[in-house]
Amino acid sequence: MGLPGWIRRLLWSSTITQGVIYILRPMITYRALELEASPSVVGLIAALYALLPVLMALSFGRWAGILGEGRFVIFGSLGLALSSAALLLSDSIALLAISAALSGTAHLACMVGGQTMVSLKSPRDRYDHYFGYYTFSASLGQLLGPLIAVIVAGSTGVIPKSIDSAFAVALIFSILALAPVMSWRGEGPTVKGEVSSGGALRSAGKLIRNPKIFAAIYTSLAISSVGDILIVFLPLFGTEKEFSSFSIGVIIAIRAGASMLSRLSLGALSSRYTTKQILVVSNTISVVMCFAMGFASDVITLGFLVLIAGFSLGVGQPLTMSLVTQATKPEERALAVSARLTGNRFGQFIVPAGAGLLAASSGTSAVFIALSILLATTFLTPQR
Repeated sequence: MGLPGWIRRLLWSSTITQGVIYILRPMITYRALELEASPSVVGLIAALYALLPVLMALSFGRWAGILGEGRFVIFGSLGLALSSAALLLSDSIALLAISAALSGTAHLACMVGGQTMVSLKSPRDRYDHYFGYYTFSASLGQLLGPLIAVIVAGSTGVIPKSIDSAFAVALIFSILALAPVMSWRGEGPTVKGEVSSGGALRSAGKLIRNPKIFAAIYTSLAISSVGDILIVFLPLFGTEKEFSSFSIGVIIAIRAGASMLSRLSLGALSSRYTTKQILVVSNTISVVMCFAMGFASDVITLGFLVLIAGFSLGVGQPLTMSLVTQATKPEERALAVSARLTGNRFGQFIVPAGAGLLAASSGTSAVFIALSILLATTFLTPQR
């Protein structure tokens, strides 16, 4: 049975926008290093990428339920184009940090719109499958983005030759991402969002008192934070170990490719095992792999560990999306999606800042060990 038109257009858009982000994020780190930023400053810039989204995520969920999820995908793509242009002009740490924060906010808008659309339009008995397709498209973009970046930017060693070329390509792709979704500019929300007199924060607080939703959000927070740290700190780890920027770009792409394969197989896994079983096994593998990354002494070993971790981390996000969707009413889902993304962005704000301080004092290897501990805490969340 073929996929409906709305999901096909969304998958094209998601692939391109995720590719843009995976061009931008490693290049932001390299631009910071080019500007002689310390590891703690690299961590701070990564944290600022998530700061505005932390503040805006719940409001985005409410607005998506009022304005329409398709329009939010369009707004996000336009924001990515604007942030890519700003990064081209970033010749100082301050401007780089502001541009990174803008790109994070634009990316959030794309994700709120896309995930809300999937949660509302997917057949109830196929949530895992449709979220699997959606996150597969994201992984495809995450695979292609770093490869495009290192090819376009070139390499003169540990620092790319032309970072501006990568930012320019990201700008072009951001504009291309609008093509499949511009027809949604006149569409309202699929289901009108629930309006509460208590405000978005109080409504979200009510949702996360549900143990299933809380567990899904915390697990998603941990997994997304680990994925975010890998994008930002693998280039830093590579400079410490004197690995070329090309090899680090390939390793980042390997992680995305492994996640893509795991998400493609998610439908088959879900038909044989429960969601909890899949999450426990995959997170256990990720804990071990992240710990081992801290001791990787060569590119081949690091690439192998990232490959396994990429596969195990890949299934977590679509499963937590599905869990949140199943535990909420249709009119609550835009807010529930944004609550989950708020958790993700909060983790991506706090964890990189802490990781930067840890890297400055103990080296980047210690960051990977800390990530394994963070993932292990997901086993402590209450689920009923």
